[in-house]
Amino acid sequence: MQVKTIVPFAVVAVLTSLATVAASSILSNGAPTTPVVVAQSAQPQVITTSTVPDMVAKVNPAVVQINATQTQTVQNFFGQTQSQSVGMLGSGFLISSSGLIVTNDHVINNGHNIEVTVLGYANPFPAKVVGADYNLDLALLQIQAPKPLPYLTFASTSSTVIGEPVVAIGMPYGLSHTVTAGVVSQLGRPLQIQSRMYRTLLQTDAAINPGNSGGPLLNYEGQVVGVNTAVSTQGQGIGFAIPSTEVTQALPYLQKGQSMPESWIGVSIVDIQSAPQVPQGYTAQDGVLVEQVISGSPAAKAGLQVGDVILAFNGKPTPTSNDLIADEVNAQVGQKVALTIWRNGSTFTVNVVLGAMPAHGG
Repeated sequence: MQVKTIVPFAVVAVLTSLATVAASSILSNGAPTTPVVVAQSAQPQVITTSTVPDMVAKVNPAVVQINATQTQTVQNFFGQTQSQSVGMLGSGFLISSSGLIVTNDHVINNGHNIEVTVLGYANPFPAKVVGADYNLDLALLQIQAPKPLPYLTFASTSSTVIGEPVVAIGMPYGLSHTVTAGVVSQLGRPLQIQSRMYRTLLQTDAAINPGNSGGPLLNYEGQVVGVNTAVSTQGQGIGFAIPSTEVTQALPYLQKGQSMPESWIGVSIVDIQSAPQVPQGYTAQDGVLVEQVISGSPAAKAGLQVGDVILAFNGKPTPTSNDLIADEVNAQVGQKVALTIWRNGSTFTVNVVLGAMPAHGG
């Protein structure tokens, strides 16, 4: 499924180039002298607002800094393309005592010389990419430490509610283990950033900046509710994170070096209320307008057309594109679904066999 970006501002991934950050601030800020001794979950048992500092102190050792060298193609003064190496900085967090780390794919995509800095250790660890998923913008790294490492656990995104207080921890602009706080502003935001289509982002007003990419967004119990990923460049307090449920679903595939298959209808859509032109004769306020049918997609094979209005997914109303995307995400590749369609004054059902979203490169 593709959807028009419904957020009227520029959004960028929160990754920063080392060229814009002083090296001394990247590697030295906030490093404690006491190394981690035993493996443990970094999640406190009971947490209240008054003990948030205790929670932060508990989880901080499981949040890591990731440095990588990326090869980028640029144009020189004469218009010629050439490759150059750029140092990049992002964040991540440990999910096992054996050194497995979750981060964004865009932190390490096309990267080499990947290194992970862990609190309590003077020298960074070389990291191996276990798996990466470009579409989901997730990656799994492995480091080998001399002792078991602390780690974070995941919250169920289904238990996350709008207005819930959250804390973001990461390395914005190389400022080690910066902590910001806010609330969950919205759930299930679809958003397109360059060639990546994020379908169910969690929105937050906790401050997120370049360098925060891949770091955790945590509830007050110290559980990960999302992976900090993107921020609005034109608005304040508008950041986005990949929800924890999507991460836990992807992990078994990442551990095998695979990408998680995502169900796909293959249409570009927009809310009927936001459509620049409503089909003649359609008078309802709800519904999802098909603006493009991708060639060779499940939608094309099922006969969907530009100008169709999707009213329901397996009998469940789809008043907005967010509703349709949520239903699509929760379905399985290969599943036959019934779409209720309005076309030229008639309402009927079209059966679509969901495909796997095509893989994109980065």
